[in-house]
Amino acid sequence: MKTVRLIVLAIFTSFFSLQCLAADTAELDAAKLLIASNKTRDAIPVLEGLMKVDPSAAPHNYFLGMCLMKEGIRIEEAVKYLEKAAAFYSTQDIDPGMGEPEYCWYYLVVGYSRLKDCDQAMDRYNKFVQVYSQGDPFYTNEAMKWIELCHEPMRMAQEIKTRSYINTHSSQYLKDRLVSMQPEDPDVITREVNYTTSSVLYGVQVGASITPTYTSDFPGLKNIGVYEDENKVYRYVIGNLSFRSQAEELLAQVQANGYPDAFIVDINQPKRYGEEVVMLNDYSINAELRGKIEFRVQIGAFAETLPKDLTQLYFDVDKLKEVHENDLTILTAGKFDSYEEAQAYRDKLQKSGLVDAFVTAFNRRKRIPVNIALKHLNQGKTEEIVPQKRGKK
Repeated sequence: MKTVRLIVLAIFTSFFSLQCLAADTAELDAAKLLIASNKTRDAIPVLEGLMKVDPSAAPHNYFLGMCLMKEGIRIEEAVKYLEKAAAFYSTQDIDPGMGEPEYCWYYLVVGYSRLKDCDQAMDRYNKFVQVYSQGDPFYTNEAMKWIELCHEPMRMAQEIKTRSYINTHSSQYLKDRLVSMQPEDPDVITREVNYTTSSVLYGVQVGASITPTYTSDFPGLKNIGVYEDENKVYRYVIGNLSFRSQAEELLAQVQANGYPDAFIVDINQPKRYGEEVVMLNDYSINAELRGKIEFRVQIGAFAETLPKDLTQLYFDVDKLKEVHENDLTILTAGKFDSYEEAQAYRDKLQKSGLVDAFVTAFNRRKRIPVNIALKHLNQGKTEEIVPQKRGKK
């Protein structure tokens, strides 16, 4: 009996641990999304919660230290977090390429400079330039600037005062302009981006999300590139420019078009902008609509062989129609101008026994995401959306 109890306890403990791990991963993803959207202050309490659960995790320490440093608060505490993360990264065989390992040293330069520990700041600077692999001189120049300020307390105080003013008087944080997609686990196809230069390439980021969406969710903007970064955050960027002055002009126009919280980024960073999203759920990520939208109720789908249960529907349901999509035949019933009419018919079919029936939308005889159809109907737009054949990643 004792052995059985131990086995049951072990199973329960394992199950509980898996649940906690999933919850921690979700919280870390949420923090990364906030950081990617320039909401470092909002990310701090999320990361503090994660630190209570696992104070030894290098990502928890790095992201919390980085957020505190960017907000200019609790500098001594931030340095302790960053040092803990740096100690872990120093023992790992991690390609610094981009991200936590190398930028950990950059933020330590800032931290020790602000604490007026110039020797430590210089030591961390040497480590930073040793591992920093990007062509952008911005961060190395910024790091050296902080070391120079470390030796000039008056200039340091003025710099901190200026940055604090900018932070507290900046526009509101980036709005969440994205909608949840269906299904819950979207099918994303990406392609690798290979730039022929090591120099900085500037773009304007207008959004970020853990769940991808179509670029049509950004009204008033065109030519948006969607990138999946190393943390599975989707970033929405306009532009591929060689000079920051050009990006600043583009940023001003983007802000004037209703996106005041957009900001300039360097897209020549493989870990953040190296994978460009081209398709989402079998549709181009840049899918658009034109012409009339109609709603139908999907009641089945099959490949080469028509299942027997679907065969009977040809005798029981009116106005059936087959739609060929990639290698599947989609069987639909009814045709409606409004979503509400299609919902009512779906409910009727479900009561008759077709419990898996659901509403789907079409534009010019092509199936489209329902949320995109509804959004464009609400906005009074009539553009065309065309699904594409699935390509190889």
